[in-house]
Amino acid sequence: MGYRGLVPLLVLVGFMAGPRPGAAADPFWGADPLWNLLHEPAVSRAMGLSPAQRRRVRGVLDEVDAKFFPLRNQPPATSGPVAAALLTDTQDRLAAILSPTQMRRLAEIGIRQRGPAALLQPPVAERMNYTPQQRERLETVITETQGAVRELEKRVADGAPREPAEEEYRDLKRDELRRVTGILSPAQRTTWKKTLGAEFDLAALGRPVFKAPELVDSGTWLNSQPLSLEALAGKVVVVHFYAFGCINCIRNYPTYLAWQERFRDRDVVIIGIHTPETATEEDVELVKQKATAAGFEFPVLVDRTKANWDAWGNSMWPSVYLVDKRGDLRHFWPGELQWKGATGDAWMQERIEELLAEPVEPAADR
Repeated sequence: MGYRGLVPLLVLVGFMAGPRPGAAADPFWGADPLWNLLHEPAVSRAMGLSPAQRRRVRGVLDEVDAKFFPLRNQPPATSGPVAAALLTDTQDRLAAILSPTQMRRLAEIGIRQRGPAALLQPPVAERMNYTPQQRERLETVITETQGAVRELEKRVADGAPREPAEEEYRDLKRDELRRVTGILSPAQRTTWKKTLGAEFDLAALGRPVFKAPELVDSGTWLNSQPLSLEALAGKVVVVHFYAFGCINCIRNYPTYLAWQERFRDRDVVIIGIHTPETATEEDVELVKQKATAAGFEFPVLVDRTKANWDAWGNSMWPSVYLVDKRGDLRHFWPGELQWKGATGDAWMQERIEELLAEPVEPAADR
């Protein structure tokens, strides 16, 4: 059960997207990068949103998040068109809230995030006015770099050490930038600089804030009355999907038990969502017996119909999500927390402590 090999891959992808490996809250990598940017606090600050604008933008995003999350575990042929339509609708709604200058700043940051690959996108390419030879050379450099990055991701997914891979990634991107810059004429370099707009620190990215899907009450809870994230506002919530026959899940149990003790008298609620993969795991009594034998004192929601699995767009056993005091999804770890030497247990525990230390800010300040 589970998809253990994805853990190191997503750790590396997390590094590529921002400064903190594994920090990305939304693992729907097939989404347009703009989707994540819209949820980045650093981007909101860079656009200079007023408190009223922040409230309105968050209202739009919270509404659309509930529609977006179920797409995460669907095949691209199904999720792609729906996600694209949602993003287009979101952009149209935001255009009525933001000024043209703010919308342009959002676009500039998006281009910075894409890096040299953005040079081949139609709006940018039209401004650059490449010769056929330049376009061919750019396509070669960018395609070669993308291929090298995919190979690097595969090696990390197969268990290669992360730190050397991170340095190799940096070298690849530095070399790509050097080669691309050498292809552009002085006038094109000036146009490229103007297209990027004012400086923006990409290291500030990688901290998206999404509205966590609400729990779907299946009618069967262990160790608790029915709970909702709305009712748990003011507490940090750890949500983990598991199945009692999943060896990958079982290997995470010691961490859940350690957190159960460490955070027992603090504002942390651990919730297990048991979603069956086999017919045997659909037996509620067996779920209860296994949870008791494992030492779980925290609430367990028996998700026999996979209603929560689908609402969260979850795709693997185990998966661990961290929800902050405002009900926002902040961090995510797919698979075993200690797979092949990973330190997801310590990393996620640090994130829980950080979320505990955060004040409950009003929506306008998110």
